[in-house]
Amino acid sequence: MKKVTILLSLFTFVFAYNGSITGVTYFDYTRENDASAFNFNRQYFSYSIDMSNDAKFKVVFDVGRTNKATDELGNNIEDTRLVTFLKKAQLDHKCEWGMTNLGLIGTNTYGIQEKNWGYRFIEKSALDKNKFVSTADLGVGVSMNFLNNFNVGIQYLNGEGYKSPEINYIQKINLNVNYGETNLSKNSGANLGVVYSSELTEDSPLTLFSLYGGFAFRGIRFGTELDISDEKALTSVYLNYLVNRKVSIFSRYDVLEEDSDKDKFFISGLVYNCGSGILISPNIRKSNKDELVYKLNFQFTF
Repeated sequence: MKKVTILLSLFTFVFAYNGSITGVTYFDYTRENDASAFNFNRQYFSYSIDMSNDAKFKVVFDVGRTNKATDELGNNIEDTRLVTFLKKAQLDHKCEWGMTNLGLIGTNTYGIQEKNWGYRFIEKSALDKNKFVSTADLGVGVSMNFLNNFNVGIQYLNGEGYKSPEINYIQKINLNVNYGETNLSKNSGANLGVVYSSELTEDSPLTLFSLYGGFAFRGIRFGTELDISDEKALTSVYLNYLVNRKVSIFSRYDVLEEDSDKDKFFISGLVYNCGSGILISPNIRKSNKDELVYKLNFQFTF
């Protein structure tokens, strides 16, 4: 065991010397229904290296809870262990006409909306939270920029996501068209975009249509999106105001319509930037199906 530890340490050191290792941790303290507890949400470890001036390779490990496990009889039971998943093993290659992505890659259906929202450590983006999309999948993608502000991205993927192998042997096509700034959580500007996703089946295609937009100007960041799939529709609106360089206040309101039922979700609070990669957010959240929840969210980055 000691030899294995030494070899792993040397392996990590050699690769870190040539590339970079980063990480981010999400956890929270929650009070709900007169009960409270600390909860671990996510740990990401990333390693990236520039293989040449035009090629970059990145690996991301995702540490989280498994969704389901089976007992000796084959029955589904909840499994609360922390398990490490390989989320990305992505090769990016620049060329004259754009960028090519190969391997286990991040999907292009939710990323800009998530940055418009800006607070993944507090809550997932509306698309991700309501399971409209998978955040990573195995396949290939290309993206092209026009006039510096107009980007078109196309991906051809398995469709099962990064936690599952190909099951039905039917692939998915994602299309993202965006005009404007792609990261409003860090930069000023505005964007407007559309997402279309289609996965052919024996009966009919499984499709997603998403229209989104947002702006960031003088401390105000606003975003909204409309997401429609074959079985459900989602509307989300979010607003953030930068009070000073350390404090922001935010609110978000989601409405999910599914099977003639409406699920409304509201979250509001503030974010305090402690510096050194530490963010703390006291907030409240309420769904029309649940009681009011009080949370204290934490993010650590290195």
